[in-house]
Amino acid sequence: MKKSYTLKLFKELNDSKNEVYLISGFYGFGAIGFLATRYLVSKLNMDLIGYVDPPTIPDFTSVEDHGFSMPHEIFYKDIGESKRLIVLLNRMNPERKRTTSFINEVLTLIKKLKIVEVMLIGGLDVRFREGEEEFRWLKTSACTRTLNAPYFIKGAYVVGPLASILIALQQNGVPALAIFPYTQPDTVDHKAAAVAVKTLASIIGIEIDVEELLSYAEKLEEVEKMIQDLYEQQLRRKESVMHT
Repeated sequence: MKKSYTLKLFKELNDSKNEVYLISGFYGFGAIGFLATRYLVSKLNMDLIGYVDPPTIPDFTSVEDHGFSMPHEIFYKDIGESKRLIVLLNRMNPERKRTTSFINEVLTLIKKLKIVEVMLIGGLDVRFREGEEEFRWLKTSACTRTLNAPYFIKGAYVVGPLASILIALQQNGVPALAIFPYTQPDTVDHKAAAVAVKTLASIIGIEIDVEELLSYAEKLEEVEKMIQDLYEQQLRRKESVMHT
């Protein structure tokens, strides 16, 4: 029985691009990391080139354009003459007891595809917001970028696989940054995912329309408001009955 994750690439990419970026995220606050990376793959019509194979056979899948989905899929898209975008789409978080194995395979992926910078997506509780900013961010010491947004809060914790991969990237001298759009932790936040996509597109220097994400967020808000209105109507009826 296999006890570790294994990187499997079934398409060789040429070395013609000198700006190769890796974008990834996980299921966390607002599911932003998953929503944003899935949207990038779909909107840019990216091609599947491999996956990080889990230690055990997954007990779920979905039918996608490329066939049955896997938990940790790797997609690519060449953009212009010099840029290449790699997305590691995590449909689920790695097994906690095998996180180190998973991250080692991600580090192998970074070396094999000659990735120059890693960009990660998380979520941050909206209660940390201090002004009108849409997100906070942080970076490894090898990253030279500076973003026009507040830096991550000193003393606050990043948790889960995002924290683990940040530590590994720092230890291995990999230029990396992570952005954390504000969100309600217990929601599925398409609007925050749109913030992530818009921000990363600006950093890389590409154009990606986020209107579909915003439209979906508006529809969800309308449904939630409808449910809330119905709930309040029921409460008023109960109160009316109690006072008659």
